[in-house]
Amino acid sequence: MRVVAALSTCLVAVAFAAAPAQATTQIGDGTLSLVGLFTPTVTTGASTGSFKVVSGTTFQISGTGSFAGLFGANGTANGLVSFSNTVGSTVAESLASFLTFADGAGGNYDFSVTSVKTLNYSVTPGVSTAISLYLLGSTLDSNLGFGATPTSLTLSFNSTGNSPFSTSATLSVPPAPIPSVPETATWGMMLMGFGAMGAALRRRRSVNVTFA
Repeated sequence: MRVVAALSTCLVAVAFAAAPAQATTQIGDGTLSLVGLFTPTVTTGASTGSFKVVSGTTFQISGTGSFAGLFGANGTANGLVSFSNTVGSTVAESLASFLTFADGAGGNYDFSVTSVKTLNYSVTPGVSTAISLYLLGSTLDSNLGFGATPTSLTLSFNSTGNSPFSTSATLSVPPAPIPSVPETATWGMMLMGFGAMGAALRRRRSVNVTFA
C-alpha cells in the first residue's frame, strides 16, 4: 500500500509539473476617451519634440466595452513623452504609469508607454500647431487581477497663435489600427491626379456646341 501511495503522489506531482501555467487574465475589448483633458506643455525642435503633462494632472473619462462602466471616473496623467517631428517615424519609449484611471472597484488601471509614432506634425511657429501621436504600450490593473494587456493611445493636440494647447486622447484595447501615413511620392501622385482632373474639367468647359 505504501508503494502504491508513493507512486500516486509522484504521478500527481508530475501532472502538476507538466500542466501549463495559467494564462494571465487580460482586459476585455474597449475604448476610453479622455474628457476635459489637461492642457499640456509641448516643445518642438529640429528633429524631436516632447509632450509634457504636469504630475498629477486630472481628467474625466468616458468608456465603451470593458470600460463602459467608468463614465465620469477620474484619472491622472504624468510624465514626458518624446516624439519625432518626421511623420511616420517611431521613437522607442519607456514611460511607466503615463495614464492611470479609476476602475470603479477601489483600484486603478495603469497605462505605460513603449513606443511613440508620429501621425501628423504641422507646426508654424506663432500661427498654428497640429500634432497627432500613436502611443503603443500596455495596461494592467492588479486590483481586478488584469495583467499587462496590449493597448494604444491616440493623442492629438492643437494650438492657434499663442493660445494654450487643446488635447484629445482615445485609449484602445486591443490597440487601434495605425492610420496609414501617405508617403511623399503618394502625395505627389495625388496632387498630379487632382491637377489632371482640373485641366480636363477646364477643357470640357471651353468646348463650344453649335446646332444646325
